Order: sequence, then structure tokens, then C-alpha cells
Amino acid sequence: MSAVATVRAGLAAVAAGVLALAGTSAVAAAASGGVDGPSASDDGSGDGCVKARFGERALERGDCGSDVTTLNWLLKARSYGVSLDPQFGRPTHRSVRDFQGKRGIASTGVVNRRTREELVAGMRRHLASWYGPGFFGNTTACGQTLRRKTRGVAHRTLPCGTRVVVAYGGRLVRTKVIDRGPYVKRRYERDWDLSRALARKLRFEGVDHIRAAVIR
Repeated sequence: MSAVATVRAGLAAVAAGVLALAGTSAVAAAASGGVDGPSASDDGSGDGCVKARFGERALERGDCGSDVTTLNWLLKARSYGVSLDPQFGRPTHRSVRDFQGKRGIASTGVVNRRTREELVAGMRRHLASWYGPGFFGNTTACGQTLRRKTRGVAHRTLPCGTRVVVAYGGRLVRTKVIDRGPYVKRRYERDWDLSRALARKLRFEGVDHIRAAVIR
């Protein structure tokens, strides 16, 4: 092999090594959620979805994210025919327009601040408390172990696993019925018990009124 050929072969090997290293770095960055990796929602919805709290942005057809999931739960609680997923598709768009028309809002299909406020205002108001300390490690009435990080609600009659959106102080959280309760007898009866982790998520303390939308 001539000296020129030897040099060319060496340069080719170096270039191949650089490309391989770059490819490995790109894969690692995507896997670790790097700047070039796909955004994802807390619903495991995959590419194109964002993790956002309901109310952080206006929502419209084509959007995808955890806030869209909350929107669909709220609509489903009103018996609209939507899927409980993170997609703002045709059924959600149609349902939003119908809701807006019934509330005297311009039927744009876009969930803006006014529409969000009307959705929350339409949730039923209940008196609630929270529980946890002294019960951690016990099995709930629905068969799961109550832990410090367990998020859920207790209700006297709703079936275990019933999906519920709870609103308090401008925050909305999707959760499920995991236990029975509350067991108190007072002049003003409480309707819900929030697990400690859920109460902290909502920044809820003591006994107060919440809003709840139940998917039956």
C-alpha cells in the first residue's frame, strides 16, 4: 500500500469513529430527556405532548398534553363523548363548542380563560378533609396499601377506582377513589377525605370546601 493510500485509510477510520461517537451521544441525550429528545406528558402519551397544568395555556384542536387529559376528564364528567386521553381531537373540539354554547360563550372550540373558569365553576362544591398519619401501611377499603406518597380520595359510596377531578385554590388534580370515608358526624357533614399526598399537591389544609367532578 502506498503512503498516500495509508494516510487516506487512517483518515477514514478516524471519521468513522467520530460519527459513531456522535451517534452514541445523540441516543444518550434523547434517552435522558436532552434538548433534542421528545417532550412527554405525565400520562405517558409520547411524542408531541407536553406536561402542563390545566390553566397554564389555552387549548385547541391538535394539542396534546396532561392538561388536555384533565380537560377530557372534566368533559366526560358532564357526559360528553370524549376519550380520557391527552389528545384534543374532533370529539373534544365538538364537546367544547357545545359546552361554550350552553354557557353563552363564543363557540370557538378553544379553551381559553373564560371557558376554563366556567368548567371549574360547574364542578360541584363539597366539604372535605384529609387523612393519612396513623393509617400509613394499612390496607384501604379498596385493597391497596396506603403510603405517604399515595394520591387518592375516600368516599362513602362511589365505587373503588372511580375517576375524579378535584379542584382547590386554582389547582386541579386527577385522581381516583381508593378508600371509604370520611367517618365523622358533625353539623356540617364532610363528603370527601383526601390522602395526605393529594392534599399536599393541592396545598389543602384542615377542613375546607373543594370542587369535584366525578366520572360515573
